[in-house]
Amino acid sequence: MHATVVLAAAEGEKTNNFLIPNGTFIFEWLVFIVILAFLAKKVIPRISGMIEKRQETIRKQFEEAKAAKEDAEKARTEYQEALAETRREISRLREEANAEKAQILDEARASAREEANTIAEAERAKLVTERQQILLSLRNEIGELAFTLSEKMVHESLRSDDRQRQLVEDFIAGVGSGAKAEAETAGAAG
Repeated sequence: MHATVVLAAAEGEKTNNFLIPNGTFIFEWLVFIVILAFLAKKVIPRISGMIEKRQETIRKQFEEAKAAKEDAEKARTEYQEALAETRREISRLREEANAEKAQILDEARASAREEANTIAEAERAKLVTERQQILLSLRNEIGELAFTLSEKMVHESLRSDDRQRQLVEDFIAGVGSGAKAEAETAGAAG
């Protein structure tokens, strides 16, 4: 058995010389070239096309992302400008409201002063009228008292009528001049 294996091995050595091409080697090269040609014509263009499509898609996505970033930045800038404008508008409205508030307060104060002055004037006029009525009433009472006093004096002393009249007139004149002085003082104060 050993002899057949050695003989078969010796026969294989003769045909498997790597320097001398045999039919299998040429067939392998032909198959390799056909596979390369097939890959070059069918597979590689498809793979290249798919790679180019993918690169184009990625490029478009980058461009879209860049455009979206620019839009976002623009929107952010517009938002900040709108916010600043809104703050300015709020400040302006606040200032207008404060000015309007001050104006309303001034008008209310002026109206209150006018009303107070009107009421005070009415009260002064009322006081003057009441004072005059009181003076008239006092005059009448004093006249009555003077008359009563004079009657008593007449009854007590039956002296001259001229003297009694003079006393009553002096008394009334004294009361009248005091009342006139008070009325003038009240008129000057009003």
